[in-house]
Amino acid sequence: MKSRPDYDVVIVGGGPAGSTAAYLLGEAGHRVALLEKRTYPRDKVCGGCLSQKSVRFLDRVFRLPVSALRHEGLLDFAGTGYALYIGSSRILAEDLAEPVYFTRRECYDAHLARMAAQAGAEVHTGAEVAAVDHARRTVTTSDGDRYAARVLIGADGIHSRVRRSLPEGVVDQKRWRKNLGWALELAIPRKEAEALANGNGPIRLDDNLATPHLIFAACRWGYGWVFPNRETIVVGIGGLLRVNGKDLPERFEEFLKTIGLSAFTGRKPAGYPLPLGNYIPSPAHEGAVLVGDAGGFASPLLGEGIFYAHRTAELAAHAVDRHLTCAAPLAVTYTTLLRRRLIPELQAETALRDFLHGCLDARMHVPLRVFMKATSNRVVDAVQGSRSFRGFRRDDDLHSAVW
Repeated sequence: MKSRPDYDVVIVGGGPAGSTAAYLLGEAGHRVALLEKRTYPRDKVCGGCLSQKSVRFLDRVFRLPVSALRHEGLLDFAGTGYALYIGSSRILAEDLAEPVYFTRRECYDAHLARMAAQAGAEVHTGAEVAAVDHARRTVTTSDGDRYAARVLIGADGIHSRVRRSLPEGVVDQKRWRKNLGWALELAIPRKEAEALANGNGPIRLDDNLATPHLIFAACRWGYGWVFPNRETIVVGIGGLLRVNGKDLPERFEEFLKTIGLSAFTGRKPAGYPLPLGNYIPSPAHEGAVLVGDAGGFASPLLGEGIFYAHRTAELAAHAVDRHLTCAAPLAVTYTTLLRRRLIPELQAETALRDFLHGCLDARMHVPLRVFMKATSNRVVDAVQGSRSFRGFRRDDDLHSAVW
């Protein structure tokens, strides 16, 4: 077994959450090891949606404005409008005041990891964590390398080994399972989709396949999506696992037929779990904190995870810095930041999710249509980040710097 020198911080997981924490803590002068089990560029099943709140975060924290994102090849497509359906009935089709962007995660994740390395973090790829010792603050990889640090950050996704190594009671397992989602997703080459799409389904996609589509009731307590990319069309459905269970594959086939892509029903989609409201209110234990999907942080309504990965990593990095530099209590500082700047937003979004899907379960489609049409601009603003889901008001705490 090889011993590694001690670090201030060891971060497990090299996605957007891990790289953000590594970048910020490296810039602050701390000795950081970022452990990623795969090598970049890595495949990642993800719709790749970058809302405006994510774009603004990248500008503010990484100093990557849209022009730089384009220059680095991180923006694969820009959606300037959207179409929203309940089942096969179109409710809204509108232009967006600001575009929603789509990225390819293999490029996005690799670029942010490079930026973390440039900020001073040591990035170790091919480092799969096999064991976590919270008492000694060490992680051991499958190759036998041991990394010790004053603080551990779990940024290792929905299957987080760091989270699973925490003592019982830190995570409410019943609540976690209740709000755990499952998604099926298929990336279809654009040329094939254009050639084989037909108008036989009740939902007709636009001819150039350039408009993001959101289809509620494609499955229970979830939705279906069609996200355009430059070379592919990403099609998927996702919803709460406890109410969909084994029905999701059949629902996915029906969804493909509904949107006129029945030619692709024979292809096997990728399946993956996702947070849909199962965030951990106090994702910290002694010298360890959880960020991003590892802590269940994603949009309870749409499952968008990239912004919440970035934002929780920023809040955690601030708490870690305070802990390392002036002995502020790590768990208390991080939890306080989450309760002030993020969790109230997630609670409000969860309430909207519950209302929407409660109406769908009760087949109250007419009043739901009226509500969605009346609030569409404000909901879009909340999804994009210019408003809060709490009363659709402005709230600078959602996005302002903490450093």
